[in-house]
Amino acid sequence: LFPRRHLTTAECAGLTDSSDGSRPLSQPLSVSCDSRDPNHGLYPRTPNKRRRRGTCQYSSSDGQQKNITAFFPITATVRVSPQKTARVETEEETRMKELEEIDHLADITEAMWDDGDSAYHSVEPLPDSHFGLLGVADGQWPSGHIEDLPEEVLRLVFSLLPAADLFRSIGYVCRHWRAIISDVQFLPWKKLYYRYHKEEKLAVEELNSILMNNHITQQDDLCLLNMVSYMSGFKHSTRVDPEQVLRSVRKHRLFDQAYSCITQRIPSVPQIEGGPSPWSVMAMVLLLATSVWDVWELVDCVHHSGCMCAMGGISEFLWAVATLLLAMKNNDINISNRWVIHYNIYYVLYLMENTSTPSGDHRSEEQLEITNHSIQRDHVVKIVAFAGTGKTSTLVKYASHHPHLRFLYAAFNKSVQMEAQHRFPSNVECTTVHSMAFKAIGQRYKDLKKLGGNLKPFSVAWVLPKGWGGFIYAKVVTTTINTFCASADPCISTGHVPDKYTNTKGLVERPDLYKKLKFASLAQDIWEKMIDLRPTRKTAYHMTHDGYLKLWQLQRPCFDQYDVIFIDEAQDCTPVIMDIMLSQNCGKILVGDPHQQIYTFRGAVNALHTISHTHLFYLTQSFRFGPEIAYIGATILDVCKQVKKTLVGGLQEGSLAILCRSNGTVFSEAVRVAENSPQCKIHIIGGVNSFGLQKIMDIWELMQGDNRKGNIKDPFICNFAGGALGGFMGLKSYAQNTEDRELEVKLAVVERYSNRIPQLVNLIYSRAEDSPANADYILGTVHKSKGLEFDTVILTDDFVKVSCQRHIMQKRGGIRDDEWNLLYVGVTRAKRNLIITKSIRNILTLAGEYFLRSELTSALLEKAYPLCCSVRDCPNLLGPECALSMRKLSVTYTDGCDEGGLLCALCVEQRVGPMAFLLDSPECVRNMHVTEERVELPVNIAMLLALL
Repeated sequence: LFPRRHLTTAECAGLTDSSDGSRPLSQPLSVSCDSRDPNHGLYPRTPNKRRRRGTCQYSSSDGQQKNITAFFPITATVRVSPQKTARVETEEETRMKELEEIDHLADITEAMWDDGDSAYHSVEPLPDSHFGLLGVADGQWPSGHIEDLPEEVLRLVFSLLPAADLFRSIGYVCRHWRAIISDVQFLPWKKLYYRYHKEEKLAVEELNSILMNNHITQQDDLCLLNMVSYMSGFKHSTRVDPEQVLRSVRKHRLFDQAYSCITQRIPSVPQIEGGPSPWSVMAMVLLLATSVWDVWELVDCVHHSGCMCAMGGISEFLWAVATLLLAMKNNDINISNRWVIHYNIYYVLYLMENTSTPSGDHRSEEQLEITNHSIQRDHVVKIVAFAGTGKTSTLVKYASHHPHLRFLYAAFNKSVQMEAQHRFPSNVECTTVHSMAFKAIGQRYKDLKKLGGNLKPFSVAWVLPKGWGGFIYAKVVTTTINTFCASADPCISTGHVPDKYTNTKGLVERPDLYKKLKFASLAQDIWEKMIDLRPTRKTAYHMTHDGYLKLWQLQRPCFDQYDVIFIDEAQDCTPVIMDIMLSQNCGKILVGDPHQQIYTFRGAVNALHTISHTHLFYLTQSFRFGPEIAYIGATILDVCKQVKKTLVGGLQEGSLAILCRSNGTVFSEAVRVAENSPQCKIHIIGGVNSFGLQKIMDIWELMQGDNRKGNIKDPFICNFAGGALGGFMGLKSYAQNTEDRELEVKLAVVERYSNRIPQLVNLIYSRAEDSPANADYILGTVHKSKGLEFDTVILTDDFVKVSCQRHIMQKRGGIRDDEWNLLYVGVTRAKRNLIITKSIRNILTLAGEYFLRSELTSALLEKAYPLCCSVRDCPNLLGPECALSMRKLSVTYTDGCDEGGLLCALCVEQRVGPMAFLLDSPECVRNMHVTEERVELPVNIAMLLALL
C-alpha cells in the first residue's frame, strides 16, 4: 500500500489556487511522479494485475446481470455491515485461490521503496468506490459492489422507487433484493396499495377486513371519523418523534380546522404533549384538502422540519390514507370528493417517486423504461398513453436511443406526418399508410382519371339494378363496400353488410339473409368495376383512397428495409392497416390512447385492445396540463368509462381555443365571435377553405330556387337544382335517408340563418387567419383538434350531456363510448385554463366533486350571525355547535354560473354523504328540515313548460 499525506485546510486552499494543484488534474501526463515530487503519494496508485475474484461470482454466461453489475465494478468478496459478519470463503473458492498464478512483484518499482520525506507516513488503505463508508478489513482489497451495501441502505434506496418497479423489476434481480422487498415490515402500505389496485384476492380481503373491523362502512355515518381514529394508530418508525411531527404540521393552513374538528367530533383520539395524535391530524388535513397543493404543503411541512426522514417517511403515511380511500371508494362509501381526495394524494405520491432533479436527460421514468427496451423482430410492443403524456416524443427518444436501427413511422394523417419529419432523427422514415399505397397502387388509377374521393350513395343509386335502387339501398351497398375496404378480409361477404338501416318510413329495418346476400352481391359487382383498370365516366366505379389501400393490402406488401415500425394513434387504425403492419417481419411498436378513439364511424378498431402483445408499457404523466385539468380528464374516464388507471399532470400553472362537437356549432361560434369582437382574427382548425363555407353557400343558393342553379359550384348539390330530385327539400330528404350527418349539419345551418348566410359567410372569410399564432380565437371541432394543444380551451355545450347533479339524479342513461371519448379529447387539449359546461359539472358531481370548501364556523360567526344555508328555500341555520362549515364555491361555466354560498349540514349530507358528520352529529343532521330541490332544466324546455 502507498503512504498518503494528510493535508490541512490551509494547504488544500493553497493547492486550489495554484498550478501545482490544478495541473495534475488537467494535464496528468506532464506531471512527474517520482519520489522527489513534493506531491508524491497524492496521485492515483498504479493498478496491479491481480485478477479480482468477484468477477466470476457476479457475471453470468447468459448476460442477465450484465447491465446491473456493469455500473458497479466488483472488487471483493468480503461484506462488512453493522448487521452482518464477514463472509467466510467456501472450500471451492479457497481451492481456486491456490490455483491462481499471481506475480506479486509485477508492478513493484524501486521508487516505491523510497519514502524520501519524513512528512509522509503510512495511513489506512485507500478508500474504495464507496469512499470508505463500508470500511475495509486489514489485508483485504477494497470492495466496490452494490451487494456490499448494508441492507439498511438498500431498503432506503428501494423505498424511493415506484411500487411497480419494486414488483416488476427490483424483485427479480436477486434473492437478496427480493427478500428485502418481501419483508412484511418493508413499506407495507405502499405494497398493499399496489396489490389492491391489481385486485389481488388477499389484498382485497385484508382491506375489507380493516374497513369492517374499524366500522369504516357504507352503513356507518361516522365512517370518516372512524377512519381518522384508525390512522391515529399509524405504525411509524421508532426514530420518528410524534411531538415534533405535530409541531411541523401546525404550519399547514388547514391545521386549525383539523384540530378543531378532531377536538369536537373525536375526543377519544389519543393525545400527546401539544395536542392530538399527529397522524389523526394529518389524516383530517388530507380529508379537508381541496387541491394537490394542500397535499404538497403537508409534505413540505414535514420535509422541512426533518422529523420524518426514516425509510418511507411521509410517503408511507400518504400511501396508507390513499389505500383506505381507494378501498372506501370501491365499497361505495359516498364521501366528498371520494375520487379527488384519493386523486390528490396519488398525484403527489406519483410526482415524489417519479420527479428527479434536473439533468441532461429529460425522460420520465416511464419513458426511460420504454426507451431502454431492446426490441426484437418478433416483439409487438404496446404503449398505452393518456392525453399529453408525450406519445410522439417518446417515439422520437426511442429512435434517437437506437441509432443503429431503421424505423418506419406510420402516421394517421398528412399533417401529423409533416410534423413528424421535423422531429424524428434521420434513421426514421415518416409517411402515411395511404401515401405508401398510393405509390404502389393509387397512382395507376390517377393516371387513368379514375381516382375519386369518397364513395357516395348518390352515385351508387344510379348503377343499382331495378328493384334495388333508391338512396336507402344505395347507402347500404356503400356501407358494405366501405366496411370491406376497412377490414382485413380477402373478399366481400354478408358480414360486411350492416345489421340494420332506416327505411323510407323512418323505421329501423333489419335485413334477412336473402337481402344480405343480395347486398353483398351488389357490392361485389361495384367493387370489381372499381378495381378494373379501364377508364369510366360513372363515378360509382371510380377508385377511392380506401379502395387502393385495400388492394395494396391484398397484395401482401413487404417492408424488409425496416427493423422497427412505429404505429402512432393505434386506437384509430382500421383492421386493413393493422393487417399490413403486423404482417411485417420486424418489430412493431403501437402507441395510442384508447380513450381518444373517435373514428369508429370510419371502421377504426381499438388495436390497443384487440391485438395481442409481447410487451406492455404505460404513459400516465401529462406534460401538457396541471392537476386540475388532469383531474377532470381522469374523472370523465372514471365515472363515464369506469377506467381505473390514473392520469396525472405536471407542475404547470396564450392561445384561446373554442372546441365544438359539430361543424354547425363551429359556424355559430365563428359568427358570435366575429360580431361581438370587431376586427378580431379567427383561425379555423384545418383551414377556412376546408371548413365547407362554399358548400353552405351552394346549399343556400339551392334553397333560393331553380333560377340560381348557375351559382352552385358543387356538382353533387347541383344535381338537386332541377325539379326531378326535389331541390332543397330533395337534398334534405337524401341526407336523412342516407344518414349523412355532415350534410345534415350544413342544411341545419342554412335553415337557421336563412337570408343572413351570404353576409355571415363573407364575414367569416374576412376574419379568417391562416396562422393560429396570429389569431385572437381558434375555432374547430374536437375531431380536427386531436393532437393539438392550447393555453385556454372553452368547450361548447353541444357535447354529450348529463342533465343534472348526482344528488337529484333519478337515472343515468346509456351513452356510447365514442361520445365520452370526444369529451375527454376536448378537455385534454387545454394546457393552463379550461372553461367547462354545466354538463361537465354534473359529471364531476358523479365523482363527488361539488366544489365544497371547509371553513371555521367560529371565524364566520365573527363576521355575520345567523349563518343561513344558500340552497333555495332551505330554512336551516348554521350554529356555533358546528366546528366546521362548508361553502360551495361560485363557478362560471360556458353556459351559466353557480352563485355559491354556505350549506347547512343536511344539504352537505345530501351531496357528499358522511362528510357532513365532520360538521355535526348524525342526530342533529337528521332533525333538520329537508328541502326538496328542483331539477335545473335547459332554458328552452323551461320556457316551453312555462307556456303550458
